[in-house]
Amino acid sequence: MFKLAIISAAAATLSATTLAAPLLTLKFNVDGKKSTISQVGDETGFGDFSYMGSVGDGYPVTSWVVGWDLASNSSSRSFVTNGFTIANLGNTTRRFNITLDVLDAAPAGNLWTFSGNLGGALTSNTSSPAILSSYGSNPLWQGLRGGTSPGANSELLRDFTMASPSATTWSIPNTSITPYNVAGPLGPSMGYQFQFDLTGGSSVAFTGNWVATVVPAPGVFALCGLAGIGLQRKRRST
Repeated sequence: MFKLAIISAAAATLSATTLAAPLLTLKFNVDGKKSTISQVGDETGFGDFSYMGSVGDGYPVTSWVVGWDLASNSSSRSFVTNGFTIANLGNTTRRFNITLDVLDAAPAGNLWTFSGNLGGALTSNTSSPAILSSYGSNPLWQGLRGGTSPGANSELLRDFTMASPSATTWSIPNTSITPYNVAGPLGPSMGYQFQFDLTGGSSVAFTGNWVATVVPAPGVFALCGLAGIGLQRKRRST
């Protein structure tokens, strides 16, 4: 088990006002060595919750660091953002597998619409190029609902490789998920998974979001229509 290098005050201090916030679980697997962090979010005042922190592989020598600055929302349109910065401070390529899961109080639905996007930046901090790549048959990123992928449409950057020349930062082209629908009840959480290799002396920052929207049942639209007709009749009668 890795020692935690840095954990923000938001992760270390749980106040009475934040205990009701959705719980974030982060699982890290770096070169086969695993660790887990749970964190309660801070309410932003806009109906969203923020999560900030970082973790590394120990002191006094730290060979990798992962930082996060995330936001999520539990509603009929629930989302979680892709706000991660990963630094490989060593000299060799490391394999990262990072899974995020946020408990989600969104109402149950029989039809969901999923969408999202991913972008970022790749930086070489040495005289050698920085190389970011997916590995095996895995996509570099995939969205999750209830801890599992809601279909192949949630995957981005499969068979992906990108290089940034020495001592430079290159943008990772933004890619988007074409919105698609999934029928049936789904698990009570939102999340996603990163799986990639990153060369030594390199860092990568990811941005974007992953969104699930509950599609109202046809009966809801019918009720809305009847309500509208009732209002119109009331106005006419008055």
